Amino acid sequence: DDGATKRQGIFKYVHRPRPTLLPDSYHCEIAAYKVSSLLDFPIVPPVVEREIKGTQGSLQLIVEGCFPMSQQERRGLKPPEPQKFSDALEELFVFESLVNCDRELEDIYIHESDWRVCRVDFSEAFAPEAELFALGKITRCSKTLYHNLLKLDTNEIKSCLQSHLNEEEIEALLKRRELIIDKINSLIQEKGEDAVLF
Repeated sequence: DDGATKRQGIFKYVHRPRPTLLPDSYHCEIAAYKVSSLLDFPIVPPVVEREIKGTQGSLQLIVEGCFPMSQQERRGLKPPEPQKFSDALEELFVFESLVNCDRELEDIYIHESDWRVCRVDFSEAFAPEAELFALGKITRCSKTLYHNLLKLDTNEIKSCLQSHLNEEEIEALLKRRELIIDKINSLIQEKGEDAVLF
């Protein structure tokens, strides 16, 4: 609310950081948005850290005019440009692999107007695993996202995320980035750049 415009948001305040048995933290929501911003990949709706009534948490903009992907088949909805939608999901696989977040269809939102994709709920992401859970899912990637992964500066990542993730989580993220780049490079070598990058 800036006095002229009001927008709805979701406030999360749970903070159970690792090594808690069932980690869940609003800091991971902020970290996911920061990573998407560093990659110039606007898949995560804007998130800010905010204190509301004495409670610290994350406040994420609710994107209007969207429906969850879990409703797509049930409602018999088909994208107007199937290849463009498929490409968006391929990019999302790459991002989910980077931040180490399991996919839930109700966390993927589709804009009704143009079928752009956005992704929410990263409170359990960034598990400190230096491997790709979705390694087999990465088959293609946009040139923009691939080149932005290559350009990511290690020091900038650490500086940007150190208030929200611990050292082990950040190091695992950096390792997964290397594995993703290696995977894409391997696919390019095997199939050719035109078959892998769009």
